[in-house]
Amino acid sequence: MFLSEEQYAVLYRHDRLGGIGEALAAQIEICTGIQTRVTKLGYVQRGGSPVNLTVYIGNARVSLSPQSVGAGPVVFIVTNQADTSESLAIVHKGRTSTANALADTGPINPQATAQVMVNFRPGDYTISTSTAKGTEAQRATAKPVRGASLHIGPPRASASDQLLQP
Repeated sequence: MFLSEEQYAVLYRHDRLGGIGEALAAQIEICTGIQTRVTKLGYVQRGGSPVNLTVYIGNARVSLSPQSVGAGPVVFIVTNQADTSESLAIVHKGRTSTANALADTGPINPQATAQVMVNFRPGDYTISTSTAKGTEAQRATAKPVRGASLHIGPPRASASDQLLQP
């Protein structure tokens, strides 16, 4: 028998479930001489998996696909196809200042890509750009790039209470 009757009685009493991990770890350590540690899956929590959104910056507008996802982590994969370097900012809808942006990419050169990750709460957001380079006069006369809208719905399901795979 793997467990002594005393160990079995302690581990499997009716007022307490579980505990086999500690006994198994001790036996592995005795048999192999390798130090073992026990992780209780009840304490391992993971949020929803990130959703990848594709952002395309053109000379006239920002395109976003998809335009609606559930709350949780979102990774923006940004491609700048505009003629000038552009910075991407993510702000709550209705706010015009990028100073309070949830995230921004910094300058993205033409034909280059960037990534930014945001953990969203439900609501509506605007994905906008600003010209990153050039003289002040060039930036002042540059035609603005029309931003895109993003809707964040209820939270996505998480991996809680699911088997965690490596």
